[in-house]
Amino acid sequence: MIRLGRKGIAATEFALVAPVLLLLFVTMYDIGNAMWRTTRLELAARAGAQYAFAKPLDNTGITSTVMNQLSGWSGVTVGSTAMVCKCDNGAAANCVTGTCTTGGVTQAPIGYVSITVTQPYTFVSPISAALLPQFATLRGNVELRVH
Repeated sequence: MIRLGRKGIAATEFALVAPVLLLLFVTMYDIGNAMWRTTRLELAARAGAQYAFAKPLDNTGITSTVMNQLSGWSGVTVGSTAMVCKCDNGAAANCVTGTCTTGGVTQAPIGYVSITVTQPYTFVSPISAALLPQFATLRGNVELRVH
């Protein structure tokens, strides 16, 4: 019976398994980092909503509040924070002169402020970018009913 040497088998197994494990770890890092950043974007949008509750027409102040929550972050974009008004049935209405009539009752429209914060996400691995294209742009969104 011929005994072959077993030297190098562990190294060969490691060489076969290591790239798969590395890809798995990098993908997990990308997913975790994207989730953490999305949570931070949501929290910044909520801070802007808290400011908007007191001053719904101050777009500059709302944007400044959001950006202060994300100081040091690059590529962050705050979408339009203008107040829009809607009737109970969802129809758009003028916030100043508009009225809504529902069931014969006339009432003022309801004001909403929507704050959307986005940031492009840079993947660690191009393979993660190919597998997870939905994380290319991270988004935090809050809609606030003002009155």
